[in-house]
Amino acid sequence: MNRTIISQRLASTLMLFSCAISADPQAIDISLDKNSILFAEPILTTDSNIDWSHTYAVHTGLSPSWDALEPGVQIISTEHLDQSLESHTEKDWWGAMTEITLVLALGEILYKAGSESMEDDFDYEIDGNAGKFFYDRLMTSDSWKFDDNDIGMNWGHSYAGALYYQAFRNYNFNYYESSLAAFLTSSVWEVFAEYKEVVSINDQIVTTWGGAVLGESFFQLAEMLESKEGWIPASLAAIFNPSQTVRGWFDIEGPARFERRYAKDTFTLYSGVLYKTRDLDEDAASMFILGMNASVDSMSGKYDSLFGTPSLVNMDMEVSVSERGIEDWQLATDLFLGGYVNHIDSNSAALDSWSQRYFIGPSMGAEYVSMGQEADEDFYAVINLLGLSMGGQWLRQGISIDVRGDIYGDFAMVKPFASRDYINQYHSYWGSKSVLWEGGYGYAMGHTVKLIMEARYLDILFGASIKSHRWNSIDDKDIERTGGWNPNYNDLDFKEARDRYQVYLTYLFSNDFALSLHYELIEREGKFEGIDNPNIFNQLDESEQRTWLQLEYNY
Repeated sequence: MNRTIISQRLASTLMLFSCAISADPQAIDISLDKNSILFAEPILTTDSNIDWSHTYAVHTGLSPSWDALEPGVQIISTEHLDQSLESHTEKDWWGAMTEITLVLALGEILYKAGSESMEDDFDYEIDGNAGKFFYDRLMTSDSWKFDDNDIGMNWGHSYAGALYYQAFRNYNFNYYESSLAAFLTSSVWEVFAEYKEVVSINDQIVTTWGGAVLGESFFQLAEMLESKEGWIPASLAAIFNPSQTVRGWFDIEGPARFERRYAKDTFTLYSGVLYKTRDLDEDAASMFILGMNASVDSMSGKYDSLFGTPSLVNMDMEVSVSERGIEDWQLATDLFLGGYVNHIDSNSAALDSWSQRYFIGPSMGAEYVSMGQEADEDFYAVINLLGLSMGGQWLRQGISIDVRGDIYGDFAMVKPFASRDYINQYHSYWGSKSVLWEGGYGYAMGHTVKLIMEARYLDILFGASIKSHRWNSIDDKDIERTGGWNPNYNDLDFKEARDRYQVYLTYLFSNDFALSLHYELIEREGKFEGIDNPNIFNQLDESEQRTWLQLEYNY
C-alpha cells in the first residue's frame, strides 16, 4: 500500500495541485478507526531524508487506528510536506536579484579592465542630454547593429546568458520566466553598460536564446551529475552551475529541484583514436579524442513541481588532439520543450508484445564546431532558435528501437568555407562586411535538419545519423557596423552547406563499459558572390572521412 494519507482538513488543498504533482492521481478512502474516514492521495516530493515507500502523513491531532497501517510505516506531520513543496515552488525574488546583481557587477569589472583593448569598438559618447541618449539607444534602430567582435567573444555571450538565466532558474523560476529574465538582463547590459558600442543584435540573440539553451542544459545536467559518485561528475556539476556550488560552500545550497526517480539519466565519458582524411589536406591525421554524452529524459512526467520544464535534454562535447595540438572542439545541446507525448505500455508477457512511446513538440538547440587549424579551419556557431522535434521508441524483450527527427530555424556565425580561395585571389575582405574584415566570419540565417536512428539487440547497438545545415549570409548594410575605415563598398553574399553522415556499432560489455566503432563522412560547400561587384565569384567544395574507435564508460 504505497499511499499518503491526508487529513480531511488538507483534502481540499491537495485536490488543487494533485494533478500537477501527484504520481498517479487516484483518491481512495481509508478507515483509520470506526469514526474517521480520511482522504488519501499520492504526493510527489524530493525530500531524500524520508523513505516515501511506507510513509503516511496525518494531521497530528488525529488518532489513527494503528491496526490499519502496515508494519514499519512512518508518521510525519503535514507541515513537513507543506514546507517541502513550498521550497520547490515559491519564487525567491531576493535571491535571484542578488545573484544577477553580482553577475553584472563581475561583468562590469571585467569589462572595465579590458576597455583599452576594445577602444576600436567605441562608436558613441554621451553628448548633451543623457536621458535622450539612452532613450534613443533603446527605442530607435540607429544604434542596433551587428557587431564585428572576435568569434570567441561573441560566442562567449552564450555562457554569459547561461549565468543570467541560472540566476533566476536557481530560485524556482521556470524555463520561460528565466529566458525572459536573460533577455531583459542582456538588454540592460547592451544599452547601458556598453553604451559606447553598438547595441549588438547578435549579442542579444546569442545571450538570450543561446543562454537559455545552455543555461537549462547545464542546470538539469548539474543536478543529475550531483547524484553520481566521483570527482569527475562533481567537477562538471560545479562548472555547469557555479552558483549552486558557491552557495554550497556557505551552507545555503538550495533543495534538489527534480525527482530523479522519474527521469532516465545518461552520463557517458569516452576516449579513443581517430583517423581522418580531408580533400584539402595533403596528409592524413591521427588524433586522440575525449568526449562526453549526457542526457536527462523526463518525458514520463512527474519530474518537476513547476510547469514549463523542458522534458528532454541532450548534450555532447568532444575535443580532439593531434601532434599539431588541439584540432577539433565540438559542443552540441538541445532541449525538447514539451508537447504531445504518448506512452503505450505492454500489458502482455508475450515475446511479440511491444511498449511504445511517441512525441512531437517544439525544441531549441545550440552548437559550436571548430574542426582543423588555421587556414583550413572550419568553424560555425549556431543558435537553433526554434524547431520541431518528433520521435518514437519501441521496446520489447531484448530489443529497442529509437528514431528522432528535428528541424530548426538557425541564427549562425560562420567562417565562409570558400574563404581560403577568396583570400588567395583577393588578399583581403577589404570593403566587405566589417565582421568579415575583422573576424573572418559572417552572420547568416538558415536551417538545420537532423535524423537519428538507433537499434539495440541484447548487447549490440547499431546507430546512424544525418545532420544537414544550410545558411545564407545576412546582407543588409543598414544593420552592419561600418566605420569610416571600411566603407563597405564591395559587399559579399555567401552561402554555406554542411552535411554529416555517421554510422556506428557498439558492443556493451556491461552496464558500465562499451566499445564503439564509428565512421563519418562530412561534406562541405561554400560559395561567395559579389553583391556590388558581380564579377566576384568563388566556390569551394570538400569531403572529409573520419574513422575512430572509442571506449565508453557509463556512470
